[in-house]
Amino acid sequence: MVNNRISKLIIAVIISLLSGCSLQNKVPPTSKYLLKTSKNSAVSTAQGCQKKVLRIGIIESSALLNTRDIIYETDTGRSYSYTKARWMNSVNSQLSDLLAASITRHKSFKSVIHLKSFAKNDLLLESSIYDFSQTIHDDGSSTLKVAVKLVLLEQYRRNIVASKLIEIEKKDVGGDVDSAVAGYSAMVSELLQKSNAFLDANCL
Repeated sequence: MVNNRISKLIIAVIISLLSGCSLQNKVPPTSKYLLKTSKNSAVSTAQGCQKKVLRIGIIESSALLNTRDIIYETDTGRSYSYTKARWMNSVNSQLSDLLAASITRHKSFKSVIHLKSFAKNDLLLESSIYDFSQTIHDDGSSTLKVAVKLVLLEQYRRNIVASKLIEIEKKDVGGDVDSAVAGYSAMVSELLQKSNAFLDANCL
């Protein structure tokens, strides 16, 4: 009986030690990323939209930008996702929120509202993401590309007030996820500035 208890105790100790080893060898948790953009934006001097309400419409893009996968490509044209890195929110969702916040701070409109708001609006801003990519080259560096088309519409007449394709490219970026996210953040900051300039040019 005593030997049986000792055997059970030894087995319990071995299981405990093995469990401890397995915990120590666990794969690190997946890293979560968000775009970090500059909040320093000059206040608009354009007067034409000061009494108007702008609604941020749905952002159209490829299905991949509606997921939280962080995708990269190679020069051979193959696409992959970083296995231990994810967006906190999809690129579409982040860009919609960042656009609304940036335009609000810029103060070119009476108010800026999201698509689901019940408030009435005068103008609608539609956006389409044509490119949001990282291409990793054979030398280990990468190139980032962001291309977004903006269309400003009259809400009720559906007339196009103006449209603009904004394209930004950043070369010689490190071929890793941290470098990619930092590069994307800088590029989206530039995109937001150009978006405000586009709106100002059509609010004279």
